[in-house]
Amino acid sequence: MLNKIEFYKNDIDNPYAVNGFNGTWSISKHNLIPDVLLGFLQRHFGQFRIRRIPITDINAVLNELWEGPGSLEKIFLLEDEMRLQGKEIKFTATDLKEFKSVVDDEEDEDDLDN
Repeated sequence: MLNKIEFYKNDIDNPYAVNGFNGTWSISKHNLIPDVLLGFLQRHFGQFRIRRIPITDINAVLNELWEGPGSLEKIFLLEDEMRLQGKEIKFTATDLKEFKSVVDDEEDEDDLDN
């Protein structure tokens, strides 16, 4: 995880990067949530499917925790802490089936590369 934190520290001075963001979160659609925040949000809300979480709740938690540039480290540490505490993410049978399908597709692509 420390490598992940170090990697994103390079973006603190870039206002167009997530870790350089200095403002209030007002995400309007689930598909606009930066990928780097998805794992934290899934664990925080205990929900695999981000679309099941109201966008207003997502913005609220991000705004509560975000302190400006460099806040991504805090998010990563909170995510890791939740993981270590055993905070689970709920998966439905459909989620697992779709996940397995994606993994199987990736394995098939790997076989074609060889």
